[in-house]
Amino acid sequence: MPIYTPKTSRTDFKGGKNILASEHFTFIEGGATLDAAKIGSGYVPVGQAIAQDATTGKWTKFVAADIATYADFGILNVDWNCDGVNDGIAGEVITRGSVYDAKLVDVTPEFKEKTTEIRYVKEIV
Repeated sequence: MPIYTPKTSRTDFKGGKNILASEHFTFIEGGATLDAAKIGSGYVPVGQAIAQDATTGKWTKFVAADIATYADFGILNVDWNCDGVNDGIAGEVITRGSVYDAKLVDVTPEFKEKTTEIRYVKEIV
């Protein structure tokens, strides 16, 4: 499932990265609005730790120093070329399941404490 924005574009295939360690997982209900202004222009990879800003309700990259300002936490299961202007809508935000720890981005011990329904698998079989 792609990330939806108000602009139309076409991108080349980048190659898949599977972060799921099990076939049993749960995505966020209703999707997540990714805050393009906070994320900034650039590539957001699969496995990025993200969190919901308690004030705006939009999701952004997780920063441990800002943990008190977040309302919810998840892991992005799609990649995105953010233009820094147009917010994206992502349906594939993992809130429960098993993921490969080594394939994740910006997942800290603080993030793991907040995501108790996600199991972080150390060995990639």
